[in-house]
Amino acid sequence: MINVDLLRYAVAAADTGSFSRAATRFGVKQSTLSKRIQFLENGLGLPLFRRSTRGVAPTESGAHVLSRARRILEDIDTLAGEARALSSGETGTLKIGFHGSLVGGDLSAAIHAFRAACPDIEIQASQRGRHTLVAALQDGALDAAVLAGQTLLPSLRSLCFWSEPVTISLPADHALAVRERLYWTDLREAIFLVTASDPGPDLRAMVMARLSVPGYHPTVLIQDVGRENLPSLIGGARIAITAGVILPADQTDGSVCREIHDASGHTCLEQGVYWKVGNGNPALRRFFELLAHRYARIAPAI
Repeated sequence: MINVDLLRYAVAAADTGSFSRAATRFGVKQSTLSKRIQFLENGLGLPLFRRSTRGVAPTESGAHVLSRARRILEDIDTLAGEARALSSGETGTLKIGFHGSLVGGDLSAAIHAFRAACPDIEIQASQRGRHTLVAALQDGALDAAVLAGQTLLPSLRSLCFWSEPVTISLPADHALAVRERLYWTDLREAIFLVTASDPGPDLRAMVMARLSVPGYHPTVLIQDVGRENLPSLIGGARIAITAGVILPADQTDGSVCREIHDASGHTCLEQGVYWKVGNGNPALRRFFELLAHRYARIAPAI
Protein backbone atom coordinates (compact mmCIF):
# COMPACT_ATOMS: atom_id res chain seq x y z
CA MET A 1 0.00 0.00 0.00
CA ILE A 2 1.31 3.44 -0.93
CA ASN A 3 1.72 5.82 1.97
CA VAL A 4 0.01 9.16 1.32
CA ASP A 5 2.75 11.08 3.12
CA LEU A 6 5.33 9.63 0.72
CA LEU A 7 3.27 10.91 -2.20
CA ARG A 8 3.21 14.38 -0.60
CA TYR A 9 7.01 14.31 -0.24
CA ALA A 10 7.46 13.30 -3.87
CA VAL A 11 5.05 15.94 -5.21
CA ALA A 12 6.72 18.62 -3.07
CA ALA A 13 10.14 17.60 -4.43
CA ALA A 14 8.82 17.87 -7.99
CA ASP A 15 7.25 21.27 -7.26
CA THR A 16 10.39 22.73 -5.67
CA GLY A 17 12.97 20.86 -7.78
CA SER A 18 14.90 20.14 -4.61
CA PHE A 19 14.85 17.56 -1.82
CA SER A 20 16.23 20.24 0.49
CA ARG A 21 13.44 22.75 -0.19
CA ALA A 22 10.81 20.00 0.00
CA ALA A 23 12.23 18.87 3.37
CA THR A 24 12.06 22.44 4.66
CA ARG A 25 8.38 22.62 3.63
CA PHE A 26 7.58 19.64 5.84
CA GLY A 27 9.99 20.42 8.64
CA VAL A 28 12.08 17.25 8.24
CA LYS A 29 15.73 16.61 7.50
CA GLN A 30 16.76 16.39 3.83
CA SER A 31 18.23 12.96 4.42
CA THR A 32 14.96 11.75 5.92
CA LEU A 33 12.92 12.98 2.95
CA SER A 34 15.44 11.55 0.48
CA LYS A 35 15.32 8.13 2.14
CA ARG A 36 11.51 8.12 2.14
CA ILE A 37 11.30 9.01 -1.54
CA GLN A 38 13.83 6.25 -2.22
CA PHE A 39 11.56 3.88 -0.25
CA LEU A 40 8.60 4.96 -2.43
CA GLU A 41 10.61 4.39 -5.61
CA ASN A 42 11.63 0.93 -4.42
CA GLY A 43 8.02 0.08 -3.65
CA LEU A 44 6.86 1.26 -7.07
CA GLY A 45 9.75 -0.43 -8.85
CA LEU A 46 10.78 2.61 -10.88
CA PRO A 47 12.76 5.84 -10.40
CA LEU A 48 10.70 8.99 -9.96
CA PHE A 49 13.54 11.53 -10.12
CA ARG A 50 16.80 12.25 -11.85
CA ARG A 51 19.17 13.52 -9.22
CA SER A 52 21.97 16.02 -9.87
CA THR A 53 23.96 18.68 -8.04
CA ARG A 54 21.46 21.24 -9.33
CA GLY A 55 18.50 19.44 -7.72
CA VAL A 56 15.98 16.86 -8.89
CA ALA A 57 13.64 16.54 -11.87
CA PRO A 58 10.98 13.90 -12.61
CA THR A 59 11.83 11.07 -14.94
CA GLU A 60 9.39 10.34 -17.77
CA SER A 61 7.72 7.58 -15.78
CA GLY A 62 7.99 9.70 -12.64
CA ALA A 63 6.09 12.57 -14.29
CA HIS A 64 3.23 10.15 -15.06
CA VAL A 65 3.16 8.81 -11.49
CA LEU A 66 3.38 12.30 -9.96
CA SER A 67 0.53 13.53 -12.15
CA ARG A 68 -1.67 10.74 -10.82
CA ALA A 69 -0.37 11.42 -7.30
CA ARG A 70 -1.49 15.07 -7.52
CA ARG A 71 -5.03 14.01 -8.43
CA ILE A 72 -5.06 11.45 -5.62
CA LEU A 73 -3.89 14.03 -3.08
CA GLU A 74 -6.46 16.57 -4.33
CA ASP A 75 -9.21 13.97 -3.89
CA ILE A 76 -7.95 13.09 -0.41
CA ASP A 77 -7.81 16.76 0.61
CA THR A 78 -11.29 17.35 -0.80
CA LEU A 79 -12.62 14.32 1.07
CA ALA A 80 -11.00 15.50 4.29
CA GLY A 81 -12.50 18.96 3.84
CA GLU A 82 -15.95 17.53 3.20
CA ALA A 83 -15.64 15.28 6.24
CA ARG A 84 -14.67 18.25 8.41
CA ALA A 85 -17.61 20.24 7.06
CA LEU A 86 -19.98 17.36 7.82
CA SER A 87 -18.51 16.91 11.29
CA SER A 88 -18.85 20.62 12.10
CA GLY A 89 -22.38 20.82 10.70
CA GLU A 90 -21.45 23.14 7.85
CA THR A 91 -22.87 20.71 5.30
CA GLY A 92 -25.22 17.74 5.45
CA THR A 93 -28.94 17.14 5.70
CA LEU A 94 -31.45 18.09 8.38
CA LYS A 95 -34.72 16.14 8.31
CA ILE A 96 -37.40 17.98 10.24
CA GLY A 97 -41.09 17.19 10.69
CA PHE A 98 -44.03 19.29 11.84
CA HIS A 99 -47.80 19.03 12.04
CA GLY A 100 -48.86 22.63 11.58
CA SER A 101 -48.12 25.17 8.89
CA LEU A 102 -45.00 26.86 7.56
CA VAL A 103 -46.95 29.96 6.57
CA GLY A 104 -45.44 32.46 8.96
CA GLY A 105 -44.77 31.75 12.62
CA ASP A 106 -41.66 30.89 14.59
CA LEU A 107 -40.88 27.61 12.84
CA SER A 108 -40.96 29.29 9.44
CA ALA A 109 -38.72 32.10 10.71
CA ALA A 110 -36.31 29.60 12.27
CA ILE A 111 -36.03 27.61 9.03
CA HIS A 112 -35.41 30.77 6.99
CA ALA A 113 -32.72 31.87 9.46
CA PHE A 114 -31.12 28.41 9.36
CA ARG A 115 -31.03 28.42 5.56
CA ALA A 116 -29.32 31.81 5.61
CA ALA A 117 -26.80 30.73 8.26
CA CYS A 118 -26.13 27.25 6.83
CA PRO A 119 -26.79 27.41 3.07
CA ASP A 120 -24.94 24.14 2.43
CA ILE A 121 -27.19 22.09 4.71
CA GLU A 122 -30.16 20.59 2.90
CA ILE A 123 -33.46 20.77 4.78
CA GLN A 124 -35.93 17.96 4.16
CA ALA A 125 -39.33 18.83 5.65
CA SER A 126 -42.26 16.50 6.36
CA GLN A 127 -45.78 17.52 7.40
CA ARG A 128 -47.40 14.61 9.22
CA GLY A 129 -49.57 13.74 12.20
CA ARG A 130 -48.18 13.31 15.72
CA HIS A 131 -48.00 9.50 15.72
CA THR A 132 -46.26 9.41 12.33
CA LEU A 133 -43.74 12.04 13.41
CA VAL A 134 -42.95 10.26 16.68
CA ALA A 135 -42.48 6.95 14.85
CA ALA A 136 -40.19 8.64 12.31
CA LEU A 137 -38.09 10.10 15.12
CA GLN A 138 -37.73 6.72 16.79
CA ASP A 139 -36.82 5.04 13.48
CA GLY A 140 -34.26 7.71 12.62
CA ALA A 141 -36.21 8.88 9.56
CA LEU A 142 -36.38 12.37 11.12
CA ASP A 143 -33.79 14.35 13.05
CA ALA A 144 -36.30 16.64 14.76
CA ALA A 145 -40.04 17.18 14.97
CA VAL A 146 -42.01 20.18 16.19
CA LEU A 147 -45.00 19.05 18.24
CA ALA A 148 -47.51 20.82 20.44
CA GLY A 149 -47.98 19.74 24.03
CA GLN A 150 -46.15 16.82 25.60
CA THR A 151 -45.01 13.51 24.18
CA LEU A 152 -43.44 11.46 26.97
CA LEU A 153 -41.23 8.66 25.64
CA PRO A 154 -37.92 7.57 27.19
CA SER A 155 -36.19 7.54 23.80
CA LEU A 156 -37.10 11.16 22.99
CA ARG A 157 -36.07 14.52 24.40
CA SER A 158 -37.69 17.89 23.83
CA LEU A 159 -37.11 21.55 24.44
CA CYS A 160 -39.58 24.40 24.03
CA PHE A 161 -38.26 27.42 22.17
CA TRP A 162 -41.54 29.11 21.27
CA SER A 163 -45.30 28.91 21.69
CA GLU A 164 -48.28 29.76 19.52
CA PRO A 165 -51.24 31.88 20.62
CA VAL A 166 -54.51 30.02 21.01
CA THR A 167 -57.11 31.62 18.76
CA ILE A 168 -60.78 31.21 17.99
CA SER A 169 -62.82 31.89 14.88
CA LEU A 170 -66.43 32.85 15.45
CA PRO A 171 -69.35 34.01 13.26
CA ALA A 172 -69.64 37.71 12.60
CA ASP A 173 -73.13 37.70 14.17
CA HIS A 174 -71.91 36.01 17.36
CA ALA A 175 -72.51 38.09 20.48
CA LEU A 176 -68.78 38.05 21.28
CA ALA A 177 -67.66 39.14 17.80
CA VAL A 178 -67.82 42.82 18.74
CA ARG A 179 -65.36 42.37 21.59
CA GLU A 180 -61.66 42.84 20.89
CA ARG A 181 -60.46 40.91 23.94
CA LEU A 182 -61.95 37.59 24.97
CA TYR A 183 -61.29 35.57 28.11
CA TRP A 184 -61.92 31.91 28.82
CA THR A 185 -64.80 32.81 31.10
CA ASP A 186 -66.52 34.48 28.12
CA LEU A 187 -66.61 31.16 26.28
CA ARG A 188 -68.57 29.00 28.73
CA GLU A 189 -71.60 28.76 26.44
CA ALA A 190 -69.60 28.02 23.29
CA ILE A 191 -69.44 24.75 21.39
CA PHE A 192 -65.82 24.24 20.41
CA LEU A 193 -64.66 22.72 17.13
CA VAL A 194 -61.17 21.21 17.09
CA THR A 195 -59.25 19.20 14.52
CA ALA A 196 -58.79 15.47 14.93
CA SER A 197 -55.11 15.96 14.05
CA ASP A 198 -52.59 18.02 15.97
CA PRO A 199 -52.93 20.29 17.80
CA GLY A 200 -56.61 19.36 18.25
CA PRO A 201 -56.15 16.82 21.08
CA ASP A 202 -54.05 19.27 23.10
CA LEU A 203 -56.56 22.06 22.55
CA ARG A 204 -59.44 19.81 23.61
CA ALA A 205 -57.58 19.03 26.83
CA MET A 206 -56.95 22.74 27.34
CA VAL A 207 -60.64 23.61 26.90
CA MET A 208 -61.69 20.88 29.34
CA ALA A 209 -59.11 22.00 31.91
CA ARG A 210 -60.00 25.71 31.65
CA LEU A 211 -63.79 25.49 31.60
CA SER A 212 -64.81 22.31 33.41
CA VAL A 213 -66.40 22.83 36.81
CA PRO A 214 -68.38 20.47 39.04
CA GLY A 215 -71.58 19.62 37.18
CA TYR A 216 -70.50 21.18 33.89
CA HIS A 217 -68.19 20.13 31.08
CA PRO A 218 -67.80 22.13 27.87
CA THR A 219 -68.81 20.63 24.53
CA VAL A 220 -65.89 19.94 22.22
CA LEU A 221 -66.61 18.49 18.77
CA ILE A 222 -63.75 16.83 16.92
CA GLN A 223 -63.64 17.49 13.18
CA ASP A 224 -61.64 15.38 10.75
CA VAL A 225 -60.41 18.38 8.74
CA GLY A 226 -57.29 20.51 8.65
CA ARG A 227 -57.21 23.50 10.93
CA GLU A 228 -57.41 25.89 7.96
CA ASN A 229 -60.90 24.47 7.22
CA LEU A 230 -62.32 24.79 10.73
CA PRO A 231 -63.62 28.37 10.23
CA SER A 232 -65.88 27.11 7.44
CA LEU A 233 -67.74 24.92 9.97
CA ILE A 234 -68.59 27.59 12.54
CA GLY A 235 -72.08 28.92 13.08
CA GLY A 236 -74.46 29.66 15.93
CA ALA A 237 -72.75 28.67 19.17
CA ARG A 238 -70.09 26.73 17.28
CA ILE A 239 -66.66 28.37 17.26
CA ALA A 240 -63.33 27.01 16.02
CA ILE A 241 -60.32 26.89 18.30
CA THR A 242 -56.75 26.30 17.18
CA ALA A 243 -53.18 27.37 17.85
CA GLY A 244 -51.70 30.11 15.73
CA VAL A 245 -53.43 33.01 14.02
CA ILE A 246 -55.79 31.43 11.50
CA LEU A 247 -57.65 33.81 9.23
CA PRO A 248 -60.81 32.58 7.47
CA ALA A 249 -60.16 30.98 4.11
CA ASP A 250 -62.67 33.40 2.56
CA GLN A 251 -62.32 36.71 4.35
CA THR A 252 -65.51 37.99 2.80
CA ASP A 253 -67.57 35.56 4.90
CA GLY A 254 -67.48 37.97 7.84
CA SER A 255 -66.07 35.54 10.40
CA VAL A 256 -63.54 36.99 12.82
CA CYS A 257 -60.51 35.70 14.71
CA ARG A 258 -59.65 36.51 18.31
CA GLU A 259 -56.87 35.47 20.66
CA ILE A 260 -57.97 34.05 24.01
CA HIS A 261 -56.68 35.72 27.16
CA ASP A 262 -56.25 34.61 30.72
CA ALA A 263 -55.07 36.48 33.80
CA SER A 264 -51.44 36.50 32.63
CA GLY A 265 -52.10 37.52 29.03
CA HIS A 266 -52.46 35.59 25.77
CA THR A 267 -53.12 31.88 26.16
CA CYS A 268 -50.42 29.98 24.30
CA LEU A 269 -49.70 26.39 23.38
CA GLU A 270 -46.07 25.39 23.73
CA GLN A 271 -44.32 23.97 20.70
CA GLY A 272 -41.64 21.44 21.60
CA VAL A 273 -38.73 20.54 19.34
CA TYR A 274 -38.25 16.77 19.79
CA TRP A 275 -35.26 14.61 18.93
CA LYS A 276 -34.11 11.05 19.61
CA VAL A 277 -31.55 10.43 22.32
CA GLY A 278 -28.18 9.74 20.73
CA ASN A 279 -28.84 11.49 17.41
CA GLY A 280 -25.37 12.57 16.42
CA ASN A 281 -26.23 14.51 13.26
CA PRO A 282 -23.99 17.62 13.31
CA ALA A 283 -26.61 19.47 11.23
CA LEU A 284 -29.10 18.96 14.09
CA ARG A 285 -26.56 20.35 16.52
CA ARG A 286 -26.17 23.45 14.34
CA PHE A 287 -29.96 23.83 14.20
CA PHE A 288 -30.19 23.77 17.99
CA GLU A 289 -27.32 26.24 18.27
CA LEU A 290 -29.22 28.63 16.01
CA LEU A 291 -32.45 28.18 18.01
CA ALA A 292 -30.60 28.67 21.28
CA HIS A 293 -29.05 31.90 20.02
CA ARG A 294 -32.33 33.10 18.53
CA TYR A 295 -34.36 32.46 21.69
CA ALA A 296 -31.63 33.08 24.28
CA ARG A 297 -31.58 29.50 25.48
CA ILE A 298 -28.88 26.95 26.18
CA ALA A 299 -28.45 24.52 23.29
CA PRO A 300 -29.15 20.94 24.38
CA ALA A 301 -26.58 18.16 24.15
CA ILE A 302 -27.84 15.78 21.48
